[in-house]
Amino acid sequence: MDTSYSGIELKESADAALMIPSVLEQLITIHASDAIYMMKADHKDQFIYLYVNNAALRSMNLRREDVLGKSILQVMGEETGRKIHNYYLKAKASKKNLRYRDRISDESGTSTFETSITPIFSGEMNENYMVAVARDVTREQIERDRLQTLEQRYRSIIEENLDAILTLSRDGIMESANEAAKQIFECDLSSLPGKPVLSLFHEEELNKVKQALNRSMEGTPTEVSFLEAKTFLEKPVILQAKFVPIKLEGSVQGVYLIARDTTAEIETDEKINYLHFHDRLTGLPNRQALKSRIAEMTANQKNESHAILCLDLDNFKALNEALGYTTGDELLVKVAKRLEGYSGLSDNLFRLTADEFIMTMERTSKEEIEKMASGVIRLFAEPFVIRGQEYFISASIGISLFPQDGMDDDSLVNHAGHALQMAKRKGRSLYQFYNVEMNKSSSRKMMMENHLRRAIEFDELSLVYQPQVNLKNGEINSVEALLRWNNRKFGHVSPGEFIPVAEESGQILPIGLWVIDQACQQLFKWTSQGIRHTRIAINISPKQFAQENFDEMIMESLKKYDVDPDLLEIEITESAMSNMTETLSMLKKLKNIGVKISVDDFGTGYSSLNYLRQFPIDILKIDQSFVKELRSEKKDAAITKTIIHLAHSLGLEVVAEGVEEPFQVRFLQNAQCQKGQGYFFSKPLPSCEMEKKLLSIG
Repeated sequence: MDTSYSGIELKESADAALMIPSVLEQLITIHASDAIYMMKADHKDQFIYLYVNNAALRSMNLRREDVLGKSILQVMGEETGRKIHNYYLKAKASKKNLRYRDRISDESGTSTFETSITPIFSGEMNENYMVAVARDVTREQIERDRLQTLEQRYRSIIEENLDAILTLSRDGIMESANEAAKQIFECDLSSLPGKPVLSLFHEEELNKVKQALNRSMEGTPTEVSFLEAKTFLEKPVILQAKFVPIKLEGSVQGVYLIARDTTAEIETDEKINYLHFHDRLTGLPNRQALKSRIAEMTANQKNESHAILCLDLDNFKALNEALGYTTGDELLVKVAKRLEGYSGLSDNLFRLTADEFIMTMERTSKEEIEKMASGVIRLFAEPFVIRGQEYFISASIGISLFPQDGMDDDSLVNHAGHALQMAKRKGRSLYQFYNVEMNKSSSRKMMMENHLRRAIEFDELSLVYQPQVNLKNGEINSVEALLRWNNRKFGHVSPGEFIPVAEESGQILPIGLWVIDQACQQLFKWTSQGIRHTRIAINISPKQFAQENFDEMIMESLKKYDVDPDLLEIEITESAMSNMTETLSMLKKLKNIGVKISVDDFGTGYSSLNYLRQFPIDILKIDQSFVKELRSEKKDAAITKTIIHLAHSLGLEVVAEGVEEPFQVRFLQNAQCQKGQGYFFSKPLPSCEMEKKLLSIG
């Protein structure tokens, strides 16, 4: 590079005016930080360098002799030179100043230059000249790019947000809104600006909104739940709203209203919570509602007499098996309707189990109870008509009294159940009051409890496995382990009979530990056989789950057989979740281990969105009672879809139990349910048969 201009040299002259051009030339050449070029356009519209200052030479990394007298294309090369050449052509043609920005990349990085081209036309000589001044604005451009990126991110947060975001003035006037606001408020976005935000809310909510606005105007973000608003089509909508102050240099200039539509969520919560207190089939209040009713009846009323009447249909099990479950369910619905219509029972009738109903009587006498029981039994004298066919069935009733037969719902209901069994043994279609001698009739139960204590020792327990099938591709990567008991005295005992005995006696704890150990041992065997990605789900009772060291038991079995925790699934019931704090603590411990967690029989117990939001759950299992009636019961279909949608919105996997028909499979597939389990796919299989099935699929 030419470095001959190292300082300003003033030539002696009597006329100072003659010195000025020389001084200016040296200042521009040596000290100007902007790159300055003077070009001349030849007859071929090639632009020739006549002058460049030192800053220009430095920017091009060339010497003066490499530039002067040469064209732009010769100096800058074809690609870069052609782009610059076109700018000069444009300035020449327009005869106006032209300003542009350009980015130049080399080994040292990318720089941004802002260039101003001034065309000069010499009329006398008919020649065209160009003066260009280029300034390095890299830092300015970086800052401009940064601000533009921040603005784009900000706009993206606003415009792409699923929540409605409205910008409000200090007076509460809507100034702008995003696309989500259009969806939530069912309006054209142009209709919002200029209107007061209070116009969106019902009159009874205005005080809440005003208070939230005032607090945010004072600089405090404020959140308000369950705000009832209205759309432009006058449709009610429930909002979760946040009022966030807009601060500029510490001063509040306005407010962002961020609103989420929680209408569907609240409706879903209400639907699921309805299941908490009502029976799915008959619509009657259920066991949970009964517990609340008895608690209200007995609270501080030890001097009052109340009655619990337990009604059970005689020989219903045989009738159900002979006619089919659909007809059996229709019969139960008609029984419930007939009972509801009887005087005094409309608000005091509950469905306890399949064919067992509970009636309550408050502040009553023995004479009134006997009159009620006799009247109810006479209701069954008339046949029940189902699809033109008459069915006769009788009922028996067991009665317990407060306070002499019990002080709480468990005691009163259990003792009414004992009285019911005595009534059946006496000839059915009778009612019977409870007495303490009835406890002797539980000898079978006691004997079964004794045998159950040695079931593990005598190798009477076993596990069978029912596959959970992927409804999209038919693959099986998870199975449920089901407990079976073949006793030397009672033979094959139904889980529905021995599990309650195990729960009540405390035997469920050692049996549950045995199940965990067997499942982990089975996983080890399958992994050794090449079945490496199949998960086993095991049912855990509330008593097991309540053990303080339950997580340590799981960890010990996993380590014992060197099993991947991800292959073990813990199924807990909704009743195990009654204590929010303890449940959350144990679930977190289990998640830290790495096992999967599912909620079994979802929708039949205490279903609350609250625990679904807070607990680290992976899977929801839809109870088979819903799946069973998908074809005939619109409510069941709607509830099933709601549960699947709810699970998906929370990122949970869904397994439908009790799948037995092609229609159910198609329905669940259309509803985007991930997995199905039931006899349509396979009955529960012994481990050896399950191995063959898994190996054949693999």
